[in-house]
Amino acid sequence: MMIGNELIRKQNISNEITQKLIKNIFFKIDELSQNELTNILIFKEGFNWKSSLIPILNLNYSLIDIFNFYEKIINLGNQFKLKDLMPSRLYSAHLNYFYGVVVEQAIREIKRKDIEKEKNIISESSFDYISNEIFNFLYGNTKLNLWREFALNFRLKSKSYYVPSKIYCNESDNFDYWLSKKRILICTRELNASLLSRSLKYLRRSGIYE
Repeated sequence: MMIGNELIRKQNISNEITQKLIKNIFFKIDELSQNELTNILIFKEGFNWKSSLIPILNLNYSLIDIFNFYEKIINLGNQFKLKDLMPSRLYSAHLNYFYGVVVEQAIREIKRKDIEKEKNIISESSFDYISNEIFNFLYGNTKLNLWREFALNFRLKSKSYYVPSKIYCNESDNFDYWLSKKRILICTRELNASLLSRSLKYLRRSGIYE
């Protein structure tokens, strides 16, 4: 029994050290000026800490150290609470990302399941058709037309003068964040509230929390 207690104590100490390390890195990021921080934010508002940390860590740590860092985060499990580790400015930006990107993707997935259930659709060949129905319902247009609007008016840096044929990974978050703002304007307050409530429940059932 004493051996078990000692192992638990050592594990708790290890977790405390890991959390201090993570907290120190977030506070280092928070030392960036507003302009410097804005450059790594989604749509200048949302902080995707998982992708943003990699180039920052690359400046000061080896790949092995970075791998160990993320492994420690995973091992913390439920003890890893961003609110306790991030300065308020970063946490606010993280919430912007969570609700503007993660929740937005969940809303579309919920709507997809609604349509599939309503129309008894199980074929993957209908994926594009359903996607257009989802985008029309939530954002008032097809995905392609919305991407064109985003690309021509809000695309990153100097690339706004042409519309690429596909959405690149590094722009997907920006597109989703922009879509979330569009949905809030287009859909009724009641519908937005319902979609938000259902999407949060969907994410939490999947073990994803803000």
